[in-house]
This record gives sequence, C-alpha cells and structure tokens, in this order.
Amino acid sequence: MSMTILLLTTGALVFISAAVQHLNTISARGLGFVFTDRAVPLSREGFAGRAARTLQNNLESAGMVLPAALVLLLNGVDNPLTLLAALAYAAVRIGFTLSYWAGINRLRSFFWGLGMTMIAVLTIQAALLIVPLP
Repeated sequence: MSMTILLLTTGALVFISAAVQHLNTISARGLGFVFTDRAVPLSREGFAGRAARTLQNNLESAGMVLPAALVLLLNGVDNPLTLLAALAYAAVRIGFTLSYWAGINRLRSFFWGLGMTMIAVLTIQAALLIVPLP
C-alpha cells in the first residue's frame, strides 16, 4: 500500500508541476504560443523559472525513487520502515513543490534534503532484496 501511495504521489506531482508550468505559459504568452515551435525560449525568471525548475526537479526525483519503489512493490515489501519512508517522501515532495513555487528557498532545500534521505532509505531496502547482507 505504501509503495502505491508513493507511486501515485510521484506521478501526480510531475503532472501537476507540468500543468502549472503550462498554465503559467499560457497566462504569460497567450494560448497561441502553445501552438508555435517555441523558438523563443520561456523566461527563467520569477514564477515561470521556479515552475520550470520545480518540474525538472520532480522529474529527477521520480527517476531516483521509482526504481526502488517498484522493486519493493513487486516484492511485496510493506513494513513500518517502508511505510514511513514512502509517506514521508510523498509529504516532503509536496512541501518541496509548494515551497519552490512560493520562492521559500530554505524550506525548499530542507524538504529536498528530507526527500533525498527517504530515497536513500527506500533504495537501500530495495538493494538488500537483491543483494542480502551475509
């Protein structure tokens, strides 16, 4: 159950981040811009830049956590540590996303560090399934 929550939250954050970035682009450039070749780059300043960087970071984080989550899910691992790590990961990634959009840098960095720690916990658990300790 915990890995299912993690997988759905991760996917939802990538989707929501992309949607926010897209809606911000439409707001700034108009609907017609969506149908161009986008030869003129989007701004990397202000909210537009934060929205783009949030999406990029959520994609990178998803790429790191999904392999471990899938290994744990497919092996039926659902113990208290995986539950805590999965729920904490989901919560801190939501906090990361919101604080990035709001431009609260210290809080964003704090959430990023916690998220990376939860990825490490889940990755170690998945690795121990593949290469158990003697």
